[in-house]
Amino acid sequence: LFRELIEILAISRNQKLPQPGEESQILELLIQRDGEFQELMKLAVDQGKIHHEMQLLEKVVEKRDNDIQQLQKQLKEAEHMLATAVYQAKEKLKSIEKARKG
Repeated sequence: LFRELIEILAISRNQKLPQPGEESQILELLIQRDGEFQELMKLAVDQGKIHHEMQLLEKVVEKRDNDIQQLQKQLKEAEHMLATAVYQAKEKLKSIEKARKG
């Protein structure tokens, strides 16, 4: 459009016969396209900010996932230790009962 406008302006200056309304139509179209371009640029900036926020949130989620995995591992270890302690306590109770009967 910009090139067309320049060509029309150059031709009209050379011919001294401007086409009525053609230049203003192209200018209006250029202004409209510029507005659309500005809206798209604003949208792109907004989407860039959202993308950046999403990346930050993904890092937070990843850290929380790692924390949860560590806690699950610690809980499994604690469960194993408790199960072992309960088993040993039962065995001691059995041996105490045998000793009393004996």
